[in-house]
Amino acid sequence: MNQQQQILARFHLVLPAVREWIDGILEEHKREAVVVSSLGFRGLPQHFPQHLLDKAKVISVSSVPFPPLLKLGLPELSHMERMPLAGITYKDTFFVQESQRSESLHFHELVHVVQWERLGVDNFLLAYGVGLIQFGYEGSPLERMAYILQQSFEGGAVPPNLVELIHHQTDGIWRQVAPLVQKGQ
Repeated sequence: MNQQQQILARFHLVLPAVREWIDGILEEHKREAVVVSSLGFRGLPQHFPQHLLDKAKVISVSSVPFPPLLKLGLPELSHMERMPLAGITYKDTFFVQESQRSESLHFHELVHVVQWERLGVDNFLLAYGVGLIQFGYEGSPLERMAYILQQSFEGGAVPPNLVELIHHQTDGIWRQVAPLVQKGQ
């Protein structure tokens, strides 16, 4: 078993603890959460369906919470714990740094909401983890997709049928990741 497969095997083992941590952090902050549609952004409704904006929640924080991967047994990914993140998405909820509350950042995180919805919790976490292991943060396919689409939003050139595009690209990422994930079990 190569090093990547060993990391993936450990990742599988810690998935329940990561899910539990995510559920705990969402529960801890649920009273602070507001639906995205209540924020009054004008650009987001042009690209995301209203039902998504009514369901997706955002929590403004001074420090974006990240799972304690070192403590959970994934030291190879623990550098992410120290990264100064502007935002992060867990399921249908995202946390944004108080000083970074731009519509563009909300767009980026909504792309992740759609990805989470498409893949489900475990598959999203596995796909994201594989991307980090193989390519690092900025090269991770799910992250790269969100950044490219965010840039298109900032440039006023968002592709049509955005959610369907995200679904299509996310499905393609999963097709590439699934064989690696199965080998790592």
